[in-house]
Amino acid sequence: MKEENIRPLKLTKELMSLIEKDRKMILRKRKEFVKADCPACQSKKHKKVFKKEGFSFSLCQSCETLFINPRPPVAILSEYYAGAESLKFWNDKVFPSSEKNRRAEIFLPRAKKVAELCQQHKAKTDLLMDVGAGFGTFCEEIKKLSLFREVIAVEPAHELAETCRRKGIKVIEKPVEEVKLKEVSVITNFELIEHLFCPEDFLKSCAKILPKGGLLITTTPNVKGFDFLVMGKLTDNLGGPNHLNYFHIGSLSRLLKKCGFQVVESLTPGKLDAEIVRKRILDGTLNASKNRFLKYLLVDTWEENKDDFQRFLADNKLSSHMMIVAKKL
Repeated sequence: MKEENIRPLKLTKELMSLIEKDRKMILRKRKEFVKADCPACQSKKHKKVFKKEGFSFSLCQSCETLFINPRPPVAILSEYYAGAESLKFWNDKVFPSSEKNRRAEIFLPRAKKVAELCQQHKAKTDLLMDVGAGFGTFCEEIKKLSLFREVIAVEPAHELAETCRRKGIKVIEKPVEEVKLKEVSVITNFELIEHLFCPEDFLKSCAKILPKGGLLITTTPNVKGFDFLVMGKLTDNLGGPNHLNYFHIGSLSRLLKKCGFQVVESLTPGKLDAEIVRKRILDGTLNASKNRFLKYLLVDTWEENKDDFQRFLADNKLSSHMMIVAKKL
């Protein structure tokens, strides 16, 4: 996989400009932001570690989760998501232009992996519910595998819900907290939990829906992954207000346990870590002149080592993209 296949350069530049515009709009209300404790362990022992683009980031001293603090309250976040030009541009331009590549390189492999995990952990296959379904691409792909009797998308955004319906996907146009379904075997949610004001409330809602033994499969950035550890606040993957919470395998596992789940598998199946860091070295964002190892690996011997090194990161839970499989207790 190449980064430009899923993030077209020309559109990405325009997107970043709109993100900056939207960010300035929400920061005008920073006096209304609220203080937060650690979203993973709720510890009050945390300290500010840096500020980026107007947002302050705190690190939990108990579990090492990174999070924006203070943060926009739910009402301001809802207003932002409803009116942000950058999100509309993403929905109207960026995703449609890259959906073919994303389907082949992200959603099809993801659907196959979810099916594999469900079989491996002996999940029932009555109903899969995908929360935050977006354009419904994952739902389409998992339906094609004919593993589940039924697939339902949960998507509260009206335009995205309509897109799912046009694709023949059954949709519940509500937040998961308002969903009341029976016979749900598996809940999936991808790149969602990092956006939420209170991830604990979300996970507890999922726990209420799932029966004992039901699976929850979630993906989110891994703050202890290569991209984050090497680049720190320079990484593009870190920024408000879209991403509020930055977990790692240990801290998210801790939160899941509190919410009534047992983690049965954790993976970091990322494919872009090495390429992303390499590009930031080449464009001067990251100065690797004093790190001979990084320069040797990501620049001097890139063609010989790139695949093996990325595979090493994924296999050793060092990618900045993680997937957690948890079973309802």
